[in-house]
Amino acid sequence: MYSKKSVPSFNEFFMPDVRPDNKSSATEILRSPAMDRDILIAIAGMIFAIFVIDAVTPLEVPVWLLYFIPLFLAYWSGRDSVIPAIFFVTLIFLIAGYILSPQSIPTQLAIPTRFIIFLNVFFILSLLLWTIRGRQIREENL
Repeated sequence: MYSKKSVPSFNEFFMPDVRPDNKSSATEILRSPAMDRDILIAIAGMIFAIFVIDAVTPLEVPVWLLYFIPLFLAYWSGRDSVIPAIFFVTLIFLIAGYILSPQSIPTQLAIPTRFIIFLNVFFILSLLLWTIRGRQIREENL
């Protein structure tokens, strides 16, 4: 019937290998410069839209959670150098969003909340960079 080699495993079927040495047509399309440009434009537009929403909503509304989406999109894009840049842009927009948001809660509560937001985004950034570095080390050892 079928040899063991011809039937892909569950992980191979649902989670294909997307390392740079994968030569499938989908990987070539996703790694193309035009796709990188499109993803970066989408990320920039998304960050600006999140900032606008953050600036017009009261401080107690957790709009800041949306800032994780561009961070993960940057990780998915494969451009590792973009991730820290997005972190710093997010940090600037978090501060500007705090200044521009309507003051609906006391400042003594708003400042620690924004600091916790910063720590969460920094933690996710650290995890993403740690994952990227681990992937680079594994590729060097192959």
